[in-house]
Amino acid sequence: MDIQNFFDNAVNEAHLPADGKYQLRKVLEANPQVCALKPGRTDVLQHHIYLTQQVPIKQRPYRMSPIKQAVVEKQLEEMLSAGIVEPSHSGWASPVVLVPKKDGSLRFCVDYRKVNAITESDAYPLPNITEILESLSGAAIFSTIDLNSGYWQVAMNPESTAKTAFITPFGLFQFNVMPFGLKNAPATFQRLMETVLGELRGHNCFVYIDDIIIYSPTIEQHFLDIQSVLNKLQKAGLTINLKKSKFCLQELTFLGHVVGIQGISADPNKVEAIRSYPVPRNLKEVQRFLGLAGWYHRFVPHFSQIAEPLNALKKKGKAFHWTPCCQHAFEQLKISLMTPPILGHPNLQHPFIVYTDASETGLGAVLTQRDQGKEEVIAYASRALNKAEVNYSATEKECLAVVWALEKWQHYLEHKLFTVVTDHSALQWVMGSTKTSSRLIRWALRLQRFDFIVEYRKGKLNVAPDALSRIPISVSCNLYASHKESEDLPISLDKIWEEQHKDSAIMKILQTMAEGDLNSKEQYEVLEDKLYRKAHLAGNQLHYRVCVPGSLIPQILQYYHASPLSGHGGIFKTYKRIQEVAFWPGMWNDVKQWVKRCIKCQQLKSDNQKPAGKMQHPTVTHPNLMLGVDIMWPLPCSSNRNEYLLVFIDYFTRWVEMFPMRNATAKTVAAIFKKEILTRWGVPDFLLSDRGTQFVS
Repeated sequence: MDIQNFFDNAVNEAHLPADGKYQLRKVLEANPQVCALKPGRTDVLQHHIYLTQQVPIKQRPYRMSPIKQAVVEKQLEEMLSAGIVEPSHSGWASPVVLVPKKDGSLRFCVDYRKVNAITESDAYPLPNITEILESLSGAAIFSTIDLNSGYWQVAMNPESTAKTAFITPFGLFQFNVMPFGLKNAPATFQRLMETVLGELRGHNCFVYIDDIIIYSPTIEQHFLDIQSVLNKLQKAGLTINLKKSKFCLQELTFLGHVVGIQGISADPNKVEAIRSYPVPRNLKEVQRFLGLAGWYHRFVPHFSQIAEPLNALKKKGKAFHWTPCCQHAFEQLKISLMTPPILGHPNLQHPFIVYTDASETGLGAVLTQRDQGKEEVIAYASRALNKAEVNYSATEKECLAVVWALEKWQHYLEHKLFTVVTDHSALQWVMGSTKTSSRLIRWALRLQRFDFIVEYRKGKLNVAPDALSRIPISVSCNLYASHKESEDLPISLDKIWEEQHKDSAIMKILQTMAEGDLNSKEQYEVLEDKLYRKAHLAGNQLHYRVCVPGSLIPQILQYYHASPLSGHGGIFKTYKRIQEVAFWPGMWNDVKQWVKRCIKCQQLKSDNQKPAGKMQHPTVTHPNLMLGVDIMWPLPCSSNRNEYLLVFIDYFTRWVEMFPMRNATAKTVAAIFKKEILTRWGVPDFLLSDRGTQFVS
C-alpha cells in the first residue's frame, strides 16, 4: 500500500471536522521519514545481554513439516534482505517456532526461554501510574503512537549478537536487531523511549513501554504537540506505524482507567466479570458464589449478616427457593466486591499476583497486589471456552488461562517480576519444558516477555478464579453469536465492513431492509454496521453468521481449507467450519468446487475408493488369466547385495517364479514384470497384489 493511503486512513479515522483533518494531514506529510513504511534503526542505544553463566546453550531445532519449512525459508530470506538477521558462527543455538496469527498466517518466533533463564534482570523502572494520570488532568484530546516493529529499530550490541543465534533447517543465524522474546527487551525499549522523548515527557506526552500517548488541552495545541513528538522520533531515526496509530481521540483507555475531557474513571471492564455474574440457579452455583465472596469476607463489613439468606439455602433438606431476600443479598455482595477496600488502584511499585483457573466451560482470573500485608483486587476477568477449547486437556486449559490472563493484563505485568498462582501443579513443569505439545510450546513463547514465578495452590484455596471460571452460561438467552468469529475469520471485521459496502448484492439486501421488506428482515440483521445472516437454533435461539462479500470468498475458502491450521479438510469438514461463522449464497457449491480443484489434495491425499468386498476364492479357467504378485523380505543379503524376492504365481497352474532384487521400488518391480513376465508369458487378464506402494504407484 502506498504511503499516501496510510495518510488517508489515519486522517479519515480521526474525529475531526474537515479543516482539522486538513491540519492533521499537513503535520503527517511534513514528516515523511518518521512515517516511512519500513522500520528505522536508532543509534541512541543498543541492547545488551548480560548472563549469569557464559557456557553457550545449544539446542536442536524443532521438527517441522515441509509447509512450515517453506514459511521459515521465506521469512528468513525477507529478514536477511532487510538486514534484520545474518548468518552466524555462534556457539549458541535456540530453536525456531511458528506461531499462528489471527489471520491464519504464521509468525516467526525464537524460543529464548533457556537464554532468558540465565539472563541478568534489568531493573530499569517503569513510570508511576499515579503521576501519569495526574499529568492527564485537564487534557481534552489524545493521540496514541505505535512504532513500526519497535524492537527491530533497536540494534543489538555486537558482543551480544551471538547469544541471539537461532537454528533452522537452513543453517544458523543471529539477529542484528533486538528480537522479540528476550527477557530485558521491554526495559531496553522503555529506556530508549524515555531518552528519545526527553523533556517532552510529562509536558505533552508520556511513554509506557511501546505506547506513546500525546495529550493536549486544545486541538490547536495538539497539532503542535504531535509535531514535537514526531520531530524527536525522526531525530532518533525511529519510524511509526500509521496503521496502528490513532490521532485526535476524545477518550482513551489506559492502564485500567478511562481518560477523557470529563476526567479519569475506572475502566468498567475491570469488574465486568463480577457485574455480569448471573443469578445462581441451584445450590452448587450458590456455593461457588459464596466461595468467591468469602475469599474477601474480611474486607466486607457484616459479611455474615449480608450473606445469611444465601447461607440458609445450604441447609440440609431445604428445597432451593430463590427469594427477594436472596436477590438483595446477592446484589449487595456483588457491590461489595466491586468497591474499595476490596477493589484497589494499581501501584507499579508493588508486586502483582495473578490467580488463574480453568473449568470444563470457562476461564477465570483475578489480578491482585499485596501492600502492607493486605491483598487488594485490581481486576477480575472471566470468559467462556469456545468449541475447540472445550476439547483441550486439563493441562492445556489451565495453561490457556495463564496465557489469556497475562496478555489481558500485560500493561500491568510487563517488565516486572510477579507471581502466577494456579491449582494445576503440572504447569510448573510445562512452562519450562520443551518436551510437550506444540500448542503448549507456542503458548510458552507468547509468555517469554513476562518475568514470573508459578506457584501451586490447592483448588480449595483458589476459590475466586475457580468461581469465575465456572460462571454458568444462561439458558434463557435468545441470542447466540459465535465468540470465535473475530478470532477465526482470516479477515478483520473492518475489512469485511469495507468490502460489504462495495458488494452490489449485499447493498441490495441492505436497501430492501431499509425499505421495510419483511422477508429480508426475517433472514438478515445489521449488527455494528455489518450484515449478518440469521440461523434459528433450538430453544428460540439465534445464531448470526457474517455475510461474506464476493471479493473475499476466495480468501475465506483458502483459509478454511488450506491454511496450516485447516489441514486440507474434505468438502463437508471445510463447509461445516465456514458455516459456523460465515454465509454467502451458493456456499456449498463453492466449497465443493474449491476442494475438488485443490492441486495439493489431488497430488497428496490417499485414494478414497470403495473398499474391497469380502474375501472369496477366485474362479480361474485357464493359464495366465490371473497372476498373483508379492514381495518377500527381509532376507539375508546375497553376494550380489540382493535382499528381496519378487514372487509371481499363476492361479490356474500354481506355477511360481521368483526374482531377486536389491531394492523394492516401483521402478525395479516394473522392470522385472516387463522383462520376465510380459515378454515370456504375455499380458495377464488380472494381476492380484496387496496394493503395496510398489504396485499402485
